Amino acid sequence: MADFMEVDESKILDRHNTLRAQHFDAPLKYSTALEKSSKKWALHLAQKEGCRMVHSHGKLEGRGVYGENLFWASARVQKSKKSTDKEWTITRSSQDIDDAKPVQDWYDEIGFYNYDTGACKAGEMCGHYTQVVWENSEEVGCAAYQCDDKSQVWVCQYFPAGNYVGQKPFKK
Repeated sequence: MADFMEVDESKILDRHNTLRAQHFDAPLKYSTALEKSSKKWALHLAQKEGCRMVHSHGKLEGRGVYGENLFWASARVQKSKKSTDKEWTITRSSQDIDDAKPVQDWYDEIGFYNYDTGACKAGEMCGHYTQVVWENSEEVGCAAYQCDDKSQVWVCQYFPAGNYVGQKPFKK
């Protein structure tokens, strides 16, 4: 059974806003409505998708389309021999993920983004980075669940959404 993980909204918000400030973006506000929506989607991923990264492509009721970043952390797996040399015991445990880590990992895609062309480096992803720094986004809300296999799924949703084709995430 998937277990809800408490997230530290102040750490998540602080990391977003520290990174956004490097691009002169206005700070985000934390949204409990987006957190609630993120919880719903993270639970869906944990219970129905086997913790696979699948975007919701959803709308926040009454508000419009939101943006979304997903983060997955594997379980720690430890193998140890039982009393006989022929059998192994496998133990899984959840990683201790700092709440700022998913945000930082998304931002670290900056090296794959070419501002002049508005494109990612071939074979790389950079849409998580651009959503974090999308200047028109005003709010963020996040949630995390631990899956049955002790892996974790993290979801942050943004309003208004970013990553519109033909638009840059911020003015240079």
